[in-house]
Amino acid sequence: MQRNLLFSLMIWLLEVILVASFVSDRWTREIQATEDQMLIAYFGIEKEAEIRHTAQVWFDQMFVQTGMRESVYRYFIPTERERQMSKGFEDVGRNDLFPFIQSRLDVLWDTVYQMIKRFVMACAWIPFLAVAILPFAIDGLIRRKVSQTNFDYPSPMAHRYSIYVMLGALYLLLMGLTLPFPVPPQSLPVGIIIVAWAMNILLANTQKRV
Repeated sequence: MQRNLLFSLMIWLLEVILVASFVSDRWTREIQATEDQMLIAYFGIEKEAEIRHTAQVWFDQMFVQTGMRESVYRYFIPTERERQMSKGFEDVGRNDLFPFIQSRLDVLWDTVYQMIKRFVMACAWIPFLAVAILPFAIDGLIRRKVSQTNFDYPSPMAHRYSIYVMLGALYLLLMGLTLPFPVPPQSLPVGIIIVAWAMNILLANTQKRV
């Protein structure tokens, strides 16, 4: 399980690296604009503005006010003063290499901001999460209790694969934070329903205990 978790995290990090390496900054701005329109259509202007403001505040607190974003740019891109101090190399990469690196860093930080914004949007579904999962969990526990009073046996295969479905759905939701195309806000409640349904099967097929 730990090996699979590590492998999954490596795939997710690889996705972030590929997005930062190959996706254009124009495309990331179009993604943000499209998702903003989706949020407005689904939640309304006020809720979309609240989500965008919260995401910007979190991004500024974590990366701008701490100086992390500026440090990353300074690490890869020399300042004009550093250029002048490098005799004979003042113009190396000025018009080709370093503009390309800056565009890649812009995409990386836009992706980080979009990831935070999608996470804030996910948090807006927390009340729905409780409402959706609770009935499924109660029904699964009741079905398990009923099976303890008769000769029904829980299915180890259903129990095992329900865990796989839950982990797979959660992993897809994690991958969705950094996908290089617009993610509709309806995707999260669909994922929640899948997780709740898998939890229902998991609880209903938990081994009996005397």
